[in-house]
Amino acid sequence: MTENLRLPWADLPPATAREEDAAETTRRVPGRRGRRPLSAWPQPVEPSPWQWWHLLVYGPDTGMDTFVAAAAGPGLIPWPFDAERVEEDMFALTIGANSPARGRAGLSIDGCRILARQFRAAAEARHARLGLGVEKACPLDFHQLVPVPERILQLGATHPDARAWLRDNWGLAEAPRQVRHLPGRKAGRRLPRDHRAMVYGFFTRMGTPAPVIGRLGEHYPTLTFRLSERSLA
Repeated sequence: MTENLRLPWADLPPATAREEDAAETTRRVPGRRGRRPLSAWPQPVEPSPWQWWHLLVYGPDTGMDTFVAAAAGPGLIPWPFDAERVEEDMFALTIGANSPARGRAGLSIDGCRILARQFRAAAEARHARLGLGVEKACPLDFHQLVPVPERILQLGATHPDARAWLRDNWGLAEAPRQVRHLPGRKAGRRLPRDHRAMVYGFFTRMGTPAPVIGRLGEHYPTLTFRLSERSLA
């Protein structure tokens, strides 16, 4: 029942280094001077699931014009949205989490219904915001370049077969985030006349977009694609 449940906050972008530094600053509390006990030393930080990439694309002006026009899109995978299904799935989750069989008091059935309706409203609001996005707001839209087939879209974002298709064809389980053109970046080499380069930056989560970049090289043989991972520090 819950295989297509999509949380409204599931697509939150990664925090920037500046935001993380600010959060760390607010957590610091002045303490006594002197040697700190072992428990006071910072604990090891789990590796971030996010990866930051640069994609360099260069080639003849005519080929670049074609690619730039084809790559622009809304930057979203158009998964179907069923508000009633979202509410039903959330109700099922809350009923299960608050059932007497778990040995603790929880929400009543009416309380679970109220929570499910609130969750549905939040999901509808998020879906509406995404629908207001500019049609060509994303300069490197993977779905425009290597489209997800309609039969896969109808399965839903969290269906195992849909995620398997994305892994096989994109190398990812979801669309990249914070995709942008990085002006001023160059190819790192002297290009022939009537050639130019562009560099895109984007985040991915728990995946490497090598498969989709490989497909781009097949579709645009006159262009060169160079993918490189960059440090998040």
